[in-house]
Amino acid sequence: MDCQRENLLSCNAGIYIHIPFCIQKCPYCDFYSISDLALKQGFVTALIKELKLRSNPALKVDTIYLGGGTPSLLTCEEIDIILEATAKNFSLMKNTQITMEVNPGTIISLEKSPCAIISSNRYLSNIHTLGVNRLSIGAQSFQDAKLHFLKRIHSADAARKIIADARDAGFNDIGIDLIYGVPEESEQSWLDDLDSALQYSPEHLSCYMLSYEPDTPMFDAYRKGLIIPLDEETISSMFRLTSTHLVSRGFCHYEISNFAATSRHQATVQHQSRHNKKYWQMVPYLGFGPSAHSYDGERVRSWNVKNVREYIAILDHEKLPVSEKEVLTHEQRLMEMLMVGLRTDKGIDIYDFEQKSGSKFEIRFEKALDEIGKRGWGEIDNKRFILTLEGRLFMDTITRWFVETMDA
Repeated sequence: MDCQRENLLSCNAGIYIHIPFCIQKCPYCDFYSISDLALKQGFVTALIKELKLRSNPALKVDTIYLGGGTPSLLTCEEIDIILEATAKNFSLMKNTQITMEVNPGTIISLEKSPCAIISSNRYLSNIHTLGVNRLSIGAQSFQDAKLHFLKRIHSADAARKIIADARDAGFNDIGIDLIYGVPEESEQSWLDDLDSALQYSPEHLSCYMLSYEPDTPMFDAYRKGLIIPLDEETISSMFRLTSTHLVSRGFCHYEISNFAATSRHQATVQHQSRHNKKYWQMVPYLGFGPSAHSYDGERVRSWNVKNVREYIAILDHEKLPVSEKEVLTHEQRLMEMLMVGLRTDKGIDIYDFEQKSGSKFEIRFEKALDEIGKRGWGEIDNKRFILTLEGRLFMDTITRWFVETMDA
């Protein structure tokens, strides 16, 4: 059954829980977070209230994602409370994938703090026992100089230790996040980072190109000329290198920035981020916490207030912390189908698009498809339009061509 054609109650949904705290804000990050940990207890109390207010025991859920911010700033007790409340208010499937983002700097600090009563290995073992069965470890790099530039709070050794500790704690589904394209980085340096990650046989790798997002310190530094980004040719070469190197090592490049291991278990889907795929496949998901977004799988998208104090205050009055709602038009839904489809190795489902739009895909986008074909950027295979590796480099251009045709 195609979940995109069903309403929220007819297919398995995903739950995203935003933990809006960081010890130190990374200069490149534009996700909402604050460093005032004194609000953490009040936030957890408010989050439980939101879960209760939006309770829907009939809703089947098969993915939970604890993201942020820095979820690993939560204590094991707080994670237990949150997961218990989620299970109480929604119908969790037996095979629910529960992912938690982990910052090596926060876990290592458990051991260094004079008042620490729990080791990093014990912390990871405890959250595994609580039901977290997948980790997304924000290593970003295995080189101290690069981590210093990114102003990460952990060292390369800390990243290595956490991955090893996660294995010892029983995790057999580990994802490692890496960033490439920092100023003056060479292809060999990036390849060294990839190979360092591969030493730990991760089930998943997310490789993000460094971007300079508006309203971030790194963007301001770039605008002032304090940072000189790598040239587009080098960045493009690194993108190609990432894909070819990881595919040669048994990974499937299933989304523009994401790779899932296939060589050990021959089970690509097993190691993909099932939660993130819900975004790309436009199926239902519920977002909890400040700034979190929700989508009903049909037309309605909503998002919470982007302020922890306001979030706590609203829920203290037993009200939902929704900031805004948007009802997508038919054309907007079609547009999003195209945009998210271009990101993945499955591409655009032509049959689905034609059923929803009432128009022939190859006729409607004839001019764009002709230009794409001439450049070798994409092809139609088994009623799907899929970008080639080279085409993914020009995804923004290709998306604009499709959008212009849709607008016309």
